[in-house]
Amino acid sequence: MADWLLQLPTWMIARATGLIAYYLLFAGMFLGILYGTPKLTGVWKTRFYRWHSRTQNLGLLFILAHAMVLVIDHYSPFSWSDLLIPFSHPEHPVVYGIGSLAFYGMLVVLLTSDFRLLMNGKLWIALHLLAYPVYFLALLHGIFAGTDTQSVPVFAGYLVTAAALLAVTFYRASAEKQAAESRSGRSRYQTRRL
Repeated sequence: MADWLLQLPTWMIARATGLIAYYLLFAGMFLGILYGTPKLTGVWKTRFYRWHSRTQNLGLLFILAHAMVLVIDHYSPFSWSDLLIPFSHPEHPVVYGIGSLAFYGMLVVLLTSDFRLLMNGKLWIALHLLAYPVYFLALLHGIFAGTDTQSVPVFAGYLVTAAALLAVTFYRASAEKQAAESRSGRSRYQTRRL
């Protein structure tokens, strides 16, 4: 069985699982941000939440696959300690270390989501907002550690996803501001009528 594992195109699999994990992280964040907009209601809100959760959980599985393949890769082998202890890899410790930090950050975000009802709401929101730095770390890891970054489609994918995440974040902030102003306006109107 070990011989079969060593015959796999591990370097290609490591690259593919890393890219898929990144895109799933992006998709989960994008859907999660849209899920929180005040204008999204009903069945669509439920669907967005389901897909937000699914893409994040699947992304975690691809991150784990990415790490496991790197351990058995004969081209550029990593030890478990290289992967689990940030900044410990002898070559490019910062670039690989931020990948480890992104993994740990994603674990925090996902695990605290599972225990959301047991936590203080403000604490949960603060921990859930760690998704932004986690995404940024994953983006930096992909750009600087990924061997496919020189490929125009891959680099363009990084740029497009980062821009889309910024755009949807500003959209949600704007929608929340409008909803708050609308609630405030209704509240003042009701007070005047009394």
